[in-house]
Amino acid sequence: MAHRPLAAALILAAFSTALRAAETPAEMRRHHMDAQDQAPRDGWALGPFIKRDQPILRPTRDSRFRCPIRGEEVRWEEQNVYNPAAVVREGKVYLLYRADDRSPDLGWGRTCRIGLAYSEDGLHFKRRPEPVLYPDNDEWKQYEWEGGCEDLHVVEGEEGVYVMNYTTWRATGSGRKDTLSIATSRDLVHWTKHGPAFRKHAPEKVMGSRSGVVVSRRDGDRLIAAKIDGKYWMYYTHPCAIASSENLIDWVPVGKAVWPGGGREAGAIALLRDDGILLMTQGGHRSLGAWVLRQALIDPADRRTILKEQKEPFLWPQYEWEKKGFVGNTTVANALIPFKGKWWLYYGAADRAIGLATCAIE
Repeated sequence: MAHRPLAAALILAAFSTALRAAETPAEMRRHHMDAQDQAPRDGWALGPFIKRDQPILRPTRDSRFRCPIRGEEVRWEEQNVYNPAAVVREGKVYLLYRADDRSPDLGWGRTCRIGLAYSEDGLHFKRRPEPVLYPDNDEWKQYEWEGGCEDLHVVEGEEGVYVMNYTTWRATGSGRKDTLSIATSRDLVHWTKHGPAFRKHAPEKVMGSRSGVVVSRRDGDRLIAAKIDGKYWMYYTHPCAIASSENLIDWVPVGKAVWPGGGREAGAIALLRDDGILLMTQGGHRSLGAWVLRQALIDPADRRTILKEQKEPFLWPQYEWEKKGFVGNTTVANALIPFKGKWWLYYGAADRAIGLATCAIE
């Protein structure tokens, strides 16, 4: 998540101190119960979500990888691991997560790559020793180097192909350039890059796009991309702009965003249900001085009209490891999966580690 619109970043900077100083434990418990009670009271929202009090994945210095561009070995997940996508495959949970090295020669201090870990129980994960997606000496290097590959979502296509929407970025003299990019895989290990999502139909939208979540339907423990009116649909970037596709690879921007003023980024899921599209979002919360998670119900007829919406978050930073890290006071969720009779929400905390919250499937 480490890169937000400037206005949101300023809000967090201004209010993070107030959050730590002003909110007493009693107030935090009250806010927590208010947020958890919201889902059962409203009926349409998922929850209440119960957090685990410790991360399920942290950075490690043990993983080493020979970077094909640098031509040297790097500890590719030494600094941060966070903002994962998740898939249930053959009874196991697979996390594809953003991992940051520690690059002392870079002004921003890191290059991002995508790692893979799997678990039998959803709690205890075994990592692959090397990243599965990373900047390389390929045709997409211009979008990925030296910043890397980050903040991803994964959905399963109708024919069993996994599609990853991920953000590539590179540094420029004036900051950074984000690009929403696409990759596909049949086994979650070997990925084929397809380049920017909008390069064929809207090249003017290539730069500045990021973080796309595809509308999906639940089939047991699988989340499969769902067609509406004969097309696939995606929410992307901070105002939750909308795009459509025939093949999940080449995307076309469509009309206005759900939140034209910005402040809401597409989050863990866009789930097609009988009552609408349940869209999880993440964005700044002024009084908490934090990056928080909310839910909304969207009309599937136009993919834009908000039917119902949580004004207050259902999940936000509370534990010390959620408040202090690479970017403090942040919770970012790109992964919600059905598994063993529960919804499992994996989220990045303080841009440093990965947390977990669960709720019953009703």
